[in-house]
Amino acid sequence: MAVLNPPRVLPGLGRAIVNYLLDARRTLTQDELVAAFKPDGLNPGANAASGVTNTVSALRAIDVLDEDADGALRIGSKVETFKTPFTKQQFRRVLQNRVFDVDPGDDLWRTQAGEGRTRGARDLHRALTWLLAQDALGQPLGWNDNVQVMQTDQFSTTNNEAWAITNDTRWLATVRWILVLGLATTSVVRDKNGVVPLPVIAVDDAISDFPNERLTIHDFLARLGRAIPFVHGGPARSGLVAYLGRDPDAGIRADCADSSIGQALRILEEQGRVHFEALPDADGIRLSRFDSTRQTHVIVQAGGMK
Repeated sequence: MAVLNPPRVLPGLGRAIVNYLLDARRTLTQDELVAAFKPDGLNPGANAASGVTNTVSALRAIDVLDEDADGALRIGSKVETFKTPFTKQQFRRVLQNRVFDVDPGDDLWRTQAGEGRTRGARDLHRALTWLLAQDALGQPLGWNDNVQVMQTDQFSTTNNEAWAITNDTRWLATVRWILVLGLATTSVVRDKNGVVPLPVIAVDDAISDFPNERLTIHDFLARLGRAIPFVHGGPARSGLVAYLGRDPDAGIRADCADSSIGQALRILEEQGRVHFEALPDADGIRLSRFDSTRQTHVIVQAGGMK
């Protein structure tokens, strides 16, 4: 079951659906859920309910929702629930928990028959991995602006079926997912539409689970790779690098931190969430190819200046 294939998946709608099911006094089927979100007479178009049905399909693919033999929808067994409705931040962490659950032994880039290539969130994993491997200091990413050309170059083929993101419909779905997961931001540059692989929110979420202590920069980046498998050091990214034969990120090629991570950490430093040290007798790394100083240690600080 693909995550990107249903064309009208709305990850942000997922929170409303999950909260509605949590508050329901009985189990509901998908038809009953559609009737609640798209009552008869409201937009009678043939595809009017597809936003709900496609979103339910995607939530089932990542195990946020389960469907029993009688067709009743339930919250997935791996989702921690609360007595109160999910807040936006809580539901983002739920989605991260499920989407970031990448099997280290699964080769995302191996072509498989049938649903083998798209089972679970594999199609979304490939898309997120490729997008997070692009230069956060480069041009914003847009399907018609540069994404097709970049994939042709990096995958060394014009056959879009070999790409991470095969068409504009899946690109739009990817953009919705990457934004709701906190892995990117929209461009703030005038006349430059698109998304920037800048995972400030996701990194902030990840370090909330780190100890508020001093870590070596390499230990810190390794923990981030385990927490966010699509960045450098994570298993999904390692698979992409092996498949392409190189890492596309300009920061990595310049012997620096992943550009997405480096930029995110600079922003979090300004917000008081992390503090860096550069000790002369320790092994360090530049956060950006434009830096001259190698950072050697990170201090994670609770709170910060939100």
